Amino acid sequence: MEPKKNSAQPQVSRRSFLKAALAGAVIVSGGTVWKAIDQGVFSAGKGPAYEAWRDWESAMEAAPHPMPLIKAAILAANAHNAQPWLFRINGNVIDLFADISRNLGSMDPMLREMHISLGCALENLILAARASGYSAEATLMSGGHEQIHIARIALTPGEKSISELYKAIPNRHTDRSAFERTSELPSSLHASLQGLIGQDDEVSLAWLQDEPLKSTMGDIIINATKAIISDAEQSRDSHRWYRHDREVLHAMKDGTTLDATGSSPLTRAIGKLFPVSEATSNQYWLKSTRDTQVPTAGAFACLLVPNRDRASLIRAGQVFQRMHLWAAANGWAVQPMNQPNERIDREHEKDLAPSFREALEKLIPLPGWHNIFTFRIGSPANVPLPSPRRPAEDVLWRSIP
Repeated sequence: MEPKKNSAQPQVSRRSFLKAALAGAVIVSGGTVWKAIDQGVFSAGKGPAYEAWRDWESAMEAAPHPMPLIKAAILAANAHNAQPWLFRINGNVIDLFADISRNLGSMDPMLREMHISLGCALENLILAARASGYSAEATLMSGGHEQIHIARIALTPGEKSISELYKAIPNRHTDRSAFERTSELPSSLHASLQGLIGQDDEVSLAWLQDEPLKSTMGDIIINATKAIISDAEQSRDSHRWYRHDREVLHAMKDGTTLDATGSSPLTRAIGKLFPVSEATSNQYWLKSTRDTQVPTAGAFACLLVPNRDRASLIRAGQVFQRMHLWAAANGWAVQPMNQPNERIDREHEKDLAPSFREALEKLIPLPGWHNIFTFRIGSPANVPLPSPRRPAEDVLWRSIP
């Protein structure tokens, strides 16, 4: 199943052409060209912070077992690109831990996004194990959200299975750009995503494609974005993961970047030349959400669980990772849009009026189920750029007895 392709050639207005030419002249004039080089204007998605994406398969073949599985796990989807994982290797056993130093603070006070992110990494690891000829038995560790030991994966020789999802691992990127405005998504898309849940009756998928459901969800997302921006602590905790300086980006190899915002090459080039304040970043985020991401969504989808316990969140992360990989393999664009869920957690933390929880419960009336994850899906108009990744060697925790 393929999304509809737009065969029309992009039209560039005279004004846009002149603006681009002027911007190009500014970039290459005087000493600005050197700053442009230093800030990576001409090297989007390249450099040490992106090595994990480019050579992961060749590195997997050369790396000693079971390091290749870690190299696949670190390419998983994760909130704010905080990469909150650590791994311990002991023979044919891999332990997955939460790196609580990478908690998102007031953006994730209930650790919901951290555990969903860890579930995404676990799913990639399992897919890579099967592709390497191993059967992977994953056991989720007991305990509450305070426990950092997430899962133990026991590897035994098995049948080699290189799946469609495994092959999509290096091509799965969050697409924050405008999606193509197709007439309607095929009904088979919803069915395909639903099928990826499998026999797990602890995760449910809500599909919001028809009006007024889709526009209502869009309004909730926009209002949640405004609420986060207006919350000084949430705004600060979100912005601290933004990597503007190229030297910092390649040193940290994490966080959000201008290249991954879905902006045009011209906007990214100009943006890299000047400092970006928290206020400027917030206004750009709101504008992109309101004017680009919400209006061009083909559909919104939500994952729900009957319990918000750690195991349920991890399983939901595994489900989303499968969905995003399947979408990448079949030509669909995906972007998590968890602003409403982040505000629900904040309301709970601060004992605020449950405005966003009630809004989502009214939109998706499933008594006894909790909405924990929101994303949009549609036909891509652009090829998304990768986000930074720390190498597998940097996420090994050797000091655990």
